[in-house]
Amino acid sequence: MAEFVPAEKVAFIAYNIGVFESVQKFGSLITSGRITGATDPAKVAELLTETYAFYDAQMLSQLLNSMIRSSAVKGQPMTIENVSAGEVEYVIRQLKAAGVSLKR
Repeated sequence: MAEFVPAEKVAFIAYNIGVFESVQKFGSLITSGRITGATDPAKVAELLTETYAFYDAQMLSQLLNSMIRSSAVKGQPMTIENVSAGEVEYVIRQLKAAGVSLKR
């Protein structure tokens, strides 16, 4: 479990949790046929609030670490070099404590 996570890492993880959640929810709704080109925006918003996402700290940390490694430039210092599952879990707990609805 992470005891201290620097602010830039918290922001990076939280942002990517949001991206992951959006992709997962939209993908689920599109592949199930619940969202089509004719679905109005109000209905899309309603469906998104009713849709659950799957959060796995280990999987998310591996995805983020893959992103970090793929965007690394040789010889350039990196602000964030690695993300642990404990850090992801810490950020998820902090988001929930702040009132962010993360439906599992």
